[in-house]
Amino acid sequence: MSRETVGMIFEAAVKVFAERGYDRAKMDEIARAAGVAKGTIYYHFTSKDELFTALMNHGLQNMKEYVRRRIDEEQDPTLKLRGLLDAEVSYLFQHGTFAKLLLTEVWSTSERQHEFRAHIHDLESITCEVLKVGIQMGQFREMDAIATSIAIFGAMSVSVIQKVFKDAHLTGEELANKNTAPVVATLEALVHRGILKN
Repeated sequence: MSRETVGMIFEAAVKVFAERGYDRAKMDEIARAAGVAKGTIYYHFTSKDELFTALMNHGLQNMKEYVRRRIDEEQDPTLKLRGLLDAEVSYLFQHGTFAKLLLTEVWSTSERQHEFRAHIHDLESITCEVLKVGIQMGQFREMDAIATSIAIFGAMSVSVIQKVFKDAHLTGEELANKNTAPVVATLEALVHRGILKN
């Protein structure tokens, strides 16, 4: 099966899962939305659960790579943190339907939480690395970098999902253009008050 076909299935699946919810989504609906036979989906994914897992792993892996590329452009910890916040927020806005799934469906069962927790932990670890460098360089105050990175991810997630649902009529690009800068500015002000040395 071509990468293009898998991409079409993922694109259709994310929409159907987000609109119907995981439990009510049907493979027939996903096949229709993707413009492929249901057997084509089952050729690559043995079940709805396997498709959902592959879809979420794909999206989270892309998000991690996107964030890593953005922060690798900066050396200064404060600028790295700004780039990280901007990358996470803009990625989720650009992929608003994926964001809905990530921040709602993923937490619905303990099995899903366990499956995706490693990816979320990787994203939090990137933040933790930035915080530790800032502490070592004397730009950030002494803190529990792990707990702080978890809190930052939580604040970012809730801020994004509220806007995604509020502006559900907008495309991903429109969501990102409208909301990325103000959300990042709010998060940055909140985070900087807590971590920057005076």
